[in-house]
Amino acid sequence: MSMSVEVSLDEVLARHNVGISGAEFLAELDADLSRVTDPGAAPLSTAESAFLRAHGGPAAGEVLDADPAVLVQYARRAEVARMTGLLADSVGIAEAALLLGVDRSRISQRLSAGSLWSFRLGRSRRLPRWQFTADGRSLPGLDLIVVAIPAELSPESVAGFMNTVQPELEGQTPTSHLAGGGDPGPVAELVAGLGLW
Repeated sequence: MSMSVEVSLDEVLARHNVGISGAEFLAELDADLSRVTDPGAAPLSTAESAFLRAHGGPAAGEVLDADPAVLVQYARRAEVARMTGLLADSVGIAEAALLLGVDRSRISQRLSAGSLWSFRLGRSRRLPRWQFTADGRSLPGLDLIVVAIPAELSPESVAGFMNTVQPELEGQTPTSHLAGGGDPGPVAELVAGLGLW
């Protein structure tokens, strides 16, 4: 006879030291899922559909022919994956303190001073992992980078930029450039430019 074990979201989040409660995670996820627009709510006109079929490429036709309920389900599953990714790619203040070998108050001070970057998830602040090196240090030059990050950028956009090879950095990612002792000035200029798009 097999015995099933029920595991709560709180238990999973606590076991992995996420630093956010199940209720907070679910509230944030519910709010995000509520923003996923139902494509069936505002159907395209015949002219709009024809234009997309003619100019949107082969994938446009597939999307236009798809069941709207399936598209909503895909969009909502993508949102769940996004939220899970945000948690996996970030740490709470307590975990950041452990990574850097400092007191939690030092992390809070660095956040206030702008030498570490965070985003809100529910009532908690999360610090993206790209700011930390494998050997337990914060990336050099973060004080210049953090102040340059446009307020409207999502955590995913910032992480995507920081982990993508940039030709202006001699083919390095911003994180590898900084970790190798590179000048933070060009990285700050590039990240500030992301807000201009």
